[in-house]
Amino acid sequence: MGLRQERIERLLADLQYEITRGMMEGEIDERLGFEFFVPISKTVKDGVVQCRFETRPTERYFNNSPDGNQPRLKVVK
Repeated sequence: MGLRQERIERLLADLQYEITRGMMEGEIDERLGFEFFVPISKTVKDGVVQCRFETRPTERYFNNSPDGNQPRLKVVK
């Protein structure tokens, strides 16, 4: 794995923490969106790569990740 991929994975972990904390503390909205395009694709001739990030409220039972990925932060009153 290259240095850039490792850096991106660290940034994504930081983003997960900041979003979780921000939502739990009521500092940010539950609906966020960010989208951009990388102007070249290695798999689609003359294609681009679409990158999208979205948050939205959903029912708890929709969490079907294999590891049961649950939040590590909890609200303490």
